Amino acid sequence: MKLTELIKQEHFGSAGQEALLNVIVTSAWLTGELGSTMAPYGVTLAQYNVLRILRGSHPKTLTCSDIGERLLDRTPDVTRLLNRLQRSGLIHRERAAHDRRVVEVGITEKGLTLLAEMEDDIEAMERRLTEHLSAEEHAHLNHLLERLRTDQV
Repeated sequence: MKLTELIKQEHFGSAGQEALLNVIVTSAWLTGELGSTMAPYGVTLAQYNVLRILRGSHPKTLTCSDIGERLLDRTPDVTRLLNRLQRSGLIHRERAAHDRRVVEVGITEKGLTLLAEMEDDIEAMERRLTEHLSAEEHAHLNHLLERLRTDQV
């Protein structure tokens, strides 16, 4: 659906304004699609992101700040996010032996199992959302989005 139909606005201040609004609307739509896919598994998008980060470093643990730096959505409340995952048994935390002020976080077998169970549904959702674009279009979209984020002087 076209942006003009979605937000019921025919004219924009500039092509740049329309593009930015399109990115915002598309981001919200993608977040909703991802959330709907993850909801049956009892995890949010932010929790899923943490689990994927920890699976990528497994069996090595990461500090809370390492996780915070890698999150897609920079939430200031990493501790609360980790508390929920720990209560669910999906991660474990412990004080570092070298520095008791540092908390090291790792994924549990239960967390790894959950990610494995989710994998087919996540891949199917990704295919459904991206299959109508060619590989070249994906590459071009990635290039444009990266330029939008990084060409800020």
